Amino acid sequence: MSKFVESLPLARNRPLIGYAFALISPVAALAARLSVGHALGSGYPYVTFFPAVVLTAFLFGLGPGILSGLLCGVMARYFFIAPIHTFSVGGPALAPLAFYAVVVGIDLAIIHFMQRSNRHLALEREASRRASELRAVMFDELQHRVSNKLQVIASLLTLQRRTIEDPDARKALEDAARRVGMVGRISRALHHPDGGEVGMEPLLRQVAADILEASGANGIQTRFSIDAGARVSPDAAVPFALVYAEAISNALEHAFAGRDSGVLDIVVTRAVDGAIQLVVADDGAGLPEDFSLKEQNSLGLRIATTLARQLNGRFALERGVPGGARAVVTLP
Repeated sequence: MSKFVESLPLARNRPLIGYAFALISPVAALAARLSVGHALGSGYPYVTFFPAVVLTAFLFGLGPGILSGLLCGVMARYFFIAPIHTFSVGGPALAPLAFYAVVVGIDLAIIHFMQRSNRHLALEREASRRASELRAVMFDELQHRVSNKLQVIASLLTLQRRTIEDPDARKALEDAARRVGMVGRISRALHHPDGGEVGMEPLLRQVAADILEASGANGIQTRFSIDAGARVSPDAAVPFALVYAEAISNALEHAFAGRDSGVLDIVVTRAVDGAIQLVVADDGAGLPEDFSLKEQNSLGLRIATTLARQLNGRFALERGVPGGARAVVTLP
């Protein structure tokens, strides 16, 4: 119904249709008034003419509405206002004709301004829609450009690594390239032009698939159990995903070292107060008895701990039950 109203007046590019209707509607109104004349007598001269004028103006605009109003007024004067069968506008006919002119004028003015406002609203809505589409396209293009540049940086780091002989330096550049590439892939997966919150499940599945593919760990299975209501804000999505990525990378590097198969259980729960807990559990070798996260020199674990703190959360690495290890990320 709203689309029909926004399309009014009809046949804007074919005005003859509107004026043809303006000629027909008074005749139809006259026929209707004559058909009920026995019930109304000489009263109510405009009972069928007012609707004809309003309908014509509503459907076809001000010009046809004015024409219909003039013809309806002439017919009402000639057939139903005493003295009948004359076009005189003086004497006793003056008052009812003046009343008719005022009512029709008000109706036409209301309909005209309503349609003009409605047309302006439709144009503004269309302009807003086009602007929104353009913004989405530009945002998408910008996001892809940023992601591509990050991938280029990662590739340059990888090329640089090949020229370095020191094993530690090569490992550092390899880790840096992997993290830069991961930021690019995460940013590409997360972009939302509307700024809405990001669902957990598609994010976690995509990040896990990217890391396993990049690591060549085809034998590692992932099992997900994610609370459907768990969501993360766009500002927190990238650091949260990086913490998660470090947890998976740590499991691949240590828990599954020397193994071609294994299982990663990824569980997300949401507490009553809205807090979110992410657990990445492996069935690997587990942690040493004297393990302490604070004493670890791993850059990945330090990054995960720091990013979790920036989100006012906590990152922990615990022994699994019955075995393996559990990386736990808790966000308020």
